[in-house]
Amino acid sequence: MKLRRIWALAAALAAPAALAQSVANGETLYRSICISCHSLPPVGGARLGANNPTLIRQAINGLVPDMKLVVGPLNFSDAQLADIAAYIATVVNGPSTPPAPVPALDYSDLWWNPDESGWGFNITQHATNVIFGVMYTYGDDRRPLWFVLPSGTWIAANIYSGPWYQVSGPSQAGPFDPSAIVATQVGTATITFSDASHATLAFTVNGTLVSKTMTRQSF
Repeated sequence: MKLRRIWALAAALAAPAALAQSVANGETLYRSICISCHSLPPVGGARLGANNPTLIRQAINGLVPDMKLVVGPLNFSDAQLADIAAYIATVVNGPSTPPAPVPALDYSDLWWNPDESGWGFNITQHATNVIFGVMYTYGDDRRPLWFVLPSGTWIAANIYSGPWYQVSGPSQAGPFDPSAIVATQVGTATITFSDASHATLAFTVNGTLVSKTMTRQSF
């Protein structure tokens, strides 16, 4: 119990973790030196070393006297301690997942190509940064054609990609018939924003790739 209190106190006083250089090297060091006392997965106070090389250094330097009694002096470099701390975090918490990219701007607007009148793309970017996109255009038969991009993910701060659906529905005249609504995924769509007012919309329809340049529509 006393040993646990010492580790808890050290955790509260420890400085922020350093960046790990190699989880694989941390595993090698942990297995060769630490595992005999701390087991695998780490148990007890060793778990507090996750992403906290400063705490591990403090423990080695005397905050946990039992460590010196068992293993003697340990001369780890800061990089090695960062590696061990990162490995413990991977075992305890699972592999880290990088945060999702955050879009650079709010791209909500009507978009079009002034040299290709007759089609356009409407972007609604929600507070969650999810985009709902609607393209109105024409098919091979020159009849109106609608596509939607109902969701997706940001691949980078200026690139958004998701499933691309062709949709059709009932006539606006007469009673609404929900059974007539058809949404078929025909490919994927990717929007690449080159700046606040220019972008490229690339999408596939049943294996055929289409690429359109577009700009914000001014009023």
